[in-house]
Amino acid sequence: MSASDRPTSTARPAPVVRVFRAANKLVRPLLGSRFHRLLSGRLMLLTYNGYKTGREFTVPIGYFDWDPGTVLAMSSQLGWIPSLRGGSPVRLRIRGVVQGAVPTVIEDTAEVAALLGEFVDRKGAKAAKGLMLGLPGDRRPTDEELRTAAGKTRLVRFRLQTSS
Repeated sequence: MSASDRPTSTARPAPVVRVFRAANKLVRPLLGSRFHRLLSGRLMLLTYNGYKTGREFTVPIGYFDWDPGTVLAMSSQLGWIPSLRGGSPVRLRIRGVVQGAVPTVIEDTAEVAALLGEFVDRKGAKAAKGLMLGLPGDRRPTDEELRTAAGKTRLVRFRLQTSS
């Protein structure tokens, strides 16, 4: 059987996916431990139920404090995004604290571009360059650069649930 005849389900994941999976095996336990401070200023644990299987998954993802009671996350890896599209509650472990949140997935390119522009205004061009979306780090991106970057990512706004 040639490589092109093999079913895609048995194909090996892309190299970048393998690197992320290997890193996650180290990062996930670290973020869940008392040593979380090493990474928890930029990474959080997202726990959600898969949309196909209902199985619980916990993955480390980057986040940014946004508005009060809100954090923003982005990903070019779409593995966990489909499970959040319905807005089902999730759990986030941020800086060692577990709390519920309601996700809103933002996939419209114009809306993502506008949020990326707001990100640059709030956090600065250098922080925007760190998103690895091809944005410049020495100036505000043009509208075209924001639209191009928006095509490479999805944003999720997590509204944190307050404990009663």
